[in-house]
Amino acid sequence: MATVLLLLLVGLTLTVMVLGSSAYLRQQQVYTLSNHAQTQAQLKAWTGAELVRQYLQHVRQQGQWTQLMGATFPQTLTLQGEGVDGVVEAQLTAVNTTAKTVTAQIVGMTAQGSPAEARVGLEVVYALPGSGGNGEEGTGGNGGTPAQPDHRVITFSRNLKLGGSINVLQDAGAEAYEISVIGDVSTDGNSITGVKKITSTGSIRIGSGSSFDELHANCDVFIDGSVTAKTINARRNACVLGGASVPGVLRANGSAKLESGVSQNGEVYARVNPEDVGACAAPGYSPPWNSAAASTCTAPAVRGVDLSAGSAGARQVQTAGDVTLASGTVTALTAQGKLTVNSDATVAGGRVGGTVSKPNWNNKINVQVTSGLVVDVSAVAKVEVAKETFNANDVRHLANYVFFVNAAGSKKVVVRHVAGIQDGEYFLADYDSGPYKDRLCTKVTGSGSSVRCADPLPAQSITLCKGYSEYNSCFAFNSKTQTWSINGTSAAPGIAWFQGNLEVGNGVYYNTFIASSNITTAGGTSVYAPNYAGYSGRVDGVQYAPTGVCENSYFPGLSPTDLCDKAGAKYLQTGLEGLGNYAMLAGSRSDENYADLASYVGGNITLGSSAYIYGSVKAGNEFTSGGSTTVHGYVTALAQGTAAKNSMGGSTTFDLRNLPKTMDPGGGKPGTPGTGGESTDPNAQVQVQWSRYL
Repeated sequence: MATVLLLLLVGLTLTVMVLGSSAYLRQQQVYTLSNHAQTQAQLKAWTGAELVRQYLQHVRQQGQWTQLMGATFPQTLTLQGEGVDGVVEAQLTAVNTTAKTVTAQIVGMTAQGSPAEARVGLEVVYALPGSGGNGEEGTGGNGGTPAQPDHRVITFSRNLKLGGSINVLQDAGAEAYEISVIGDVSTDGNSITGVKKITSTGSIRIGSGSSFDELHANCDVFIDGSVTAKTINARRNACVLGGASVPGVLRANGSAKLESGVSQNGEVYARVNPEDVGACAAPGYSPPWNSAAASTCTAPAVRGVDLSAGSAGARQVQTAGDVTLASGTVTALTAQGKLTVNSDATVAGGRVGGTVSKPNWNNKINVQVTSGLVVDVSAVAKVEVAKETFNANDVRHLANYVFFVNAAGSKKVVVRHVAGIQDGEYFLADYDSGPYKDRLCTKVTGSGSSVRCADPLPAQSITLCKGYSEYNSCFAFNSKTQTWSINGTSAAPGIAWFQGNLEVGNGVYYNTFIASSNITTAGGTSVYAPNYAGYSGRVDGVQYAPTGVCENSYFPGLSPTDLCDKAGAKYLQTGLEGLGNYAMLAGSRSDENYADLASYVGGNITLGSSAYIYGSVKAGNEFTSGGSTTVHGYVTALAQGTAAKNSMGGSTTFDLRNLPKTMDPGGGKPGTPGTGGESTDPNAQVQVQWSRYL
């Protein structure tokens, strides 16, 4: 019996071992199958992600990105490709019009209907080329926070001609303000005060009696008259003529010519090796009188430093080329080339690598000739100005009021997020009789420009603008010029978007005015950007505006809910993606091909005399001011359309003193965010910005 029991125990042990091994093998097979299925599902999901990217790339290349931004989501995509039909599902779930990103959810499947079926979910955010951002806000984009404070009070993407008096007023101790231009900067006998720095990707020509901390150009810097520039940086040549002076440092990658004496000029460095200046106008170029291009220095007579005019001199001269002197003084000189002295000049000390030519009687040239002397002059850095874009169509959906004319010629307005008015589309018309002008109504009689409100109870109807009297209309539309005009006491506060041109006449307005084409002002116009006026016009005990956006004495029952927290009595300056920082924005296009300037619509903003703008201004193309104009903010002109001429004449003042904390004049830029905006290269690729498994 003991033997039988032992055999039974051994048999039982073997049975357990066999069953255990069988179970282990089965488990490993299941694990391997599951892992393989999961891997295949992941592969399908990522294949789908690439197909979605290719689809978005196609949308961009076809110029349909704007339409996609305005589409209704979610959108289901049908993906076709080798190995994906029926095993990959994809949906576009959301877009971010600010950062220009699209979010998609992709599901990859394998072994459907079998025990090995596996599914993998993937969420991917795709970004338009050059859009930057973090998937929600782009640096410097709509409502985005700039990486550093922006002190470019004037930023133009095309040649800028300054005339009359340009004055920038700033708080004591404020950062230096700058004019930044993609192109040339020129002046026409005007004065510029309060601007410390001008940067240009072309040439700078200043002939006014102004003073600057720095002038920096990728081509020439040409100053004369009584101009003083503490620092000049020129990637080609610098010419400082007449009574102009550079008391600090002048650096030129090419050559330098100065005419002031040693007491007026500091250090002068000339590299005699200008780089990357093929796009510069020819030396000695003189533009037509009506052009905004800048004059350039004449071809250097001396390849190095030319001090041949009278008593021209400098405290220090260092050049890889030659130096010519007349009767001026140089305290310290180092030149790789030769030194030519034409009169009784003085050189206190220095070295040259070439010859010394001077009158025999001049004993004041104390230099040593060092054969083979090499002088290394550091190069001037290139000016880089970020290229930005703006399209009014991209922000239309954010507006509180969208004004347009329908096919029949009737004025209409879409109202969105305004306390006191139900969201919807309304006719903008008068009643047949009584003091009921510019009323919102849903029932009308007549057609086209003769349409009249037919809603009952006209006394309870809502108007969006107050005329000069109850019997005066405020809104008008010229069908021939496609121009809206506003003339009245004030308009309902908030973001007002207009299809076509816009002329803002007399009145005091608490709005961001956006036009798909051009904007002009006429008469005594005052526009307070919402972020400037704030909740009630009063911020931290200071009265910045006669009334506010949320508490508005003209329209006490109407307020934009995106900007006004009435329950908490707070103003929401970050609402509407930073649009509230702007008083005016103009220009649009129907696609994303910003390289096609001829297809850009409008974008020109013209401020007439006696215009007072409390907020920043962004022109999609060009900006012009004249007469007595005051802007409490920054001005940007993006040159996205055909060229005319950016100009500022008369008296233009940028008053940046004591701005309310609710306003950021250089922040919340409604355009393509990032460093340089959206890429216009048709071959630039839509990219995956981030992804995660669901």
